[in-house]
Amino acid sequence: MGRPRKASNPTLVNGRLLCGPAAAAVKAAEQASAAGRPDEARRLFARLEARLAEADDTAWRAAAAAETAALEEARGGRLERAEGGRFRIRNRDGLDSLRAAGAIDDRQAAAGLRYRARFEAARQALPSALAIRPGGVRSGRRERPDGLAARLAEARCDVERMEAAVVARCADRRAAAEAVTVLREVAGEGRTLRELATSGHRRDRLRTRLVGALEAVREVLY
Repeated sequence: MGRPRKASNPTLVNGRLLCGPAAAAVKAAEQASAAGRPDEARRLFARLEARLAEADDTAWRAAAAAETAALEEARGGRLERAEGGRFRIRNRDGLDSLRAAGAIDDRQAAAGLRYRARFEAARQALPSALAIRPGGVRSGRRERPDGLAARLAEARCDVERMEAAVVARCADRRAAAEAVTVLREVAGEGRTLRELATSGHRRDRLRTRLVGALEAVREVLY
């Protein structure tokens, strides 16, 4: 069994204290230079610089990820590790945020999730919210009722029925369009009110529209 290798003493290079393998690499490069092998010394120093730069980059990424995670946690979201060791922000769900804040109750949140399931199945065939008027929802053309087209038509009819109930609660076209839009964005897409509006006044108005819309959807479903 060989004798244990003696650890290299710490070395100060350009104001940076190097220990262990990095200090040993500096010593090897210095010995090569002193022995008249400048090319070898340059290669050793270049390899060391590359490793130090990689270590700096790894440390910077870790610090940036920790800072981002802290910011997202403060906002009510969270950071999750994706494939390859990278991080991604998991979107905050608008319905969950509102329920946690007490802005909507469990029944309204459940109605929103039921709406989302049908919305996701039918979103490509839905008319624009701007085409919606009090008294009903303007439907697009109907597909031949077979297979996927039949399921799409059924989901679209379900969504239109729920949105028609939302529209029936509204006093005018502008209110109807705003109520259906916020329903689609928050209950359908999972976005938050903070994403939709920067001012507190507008967020309050959208929250009121959404609560009314979810209540209308709940009455249709239950």
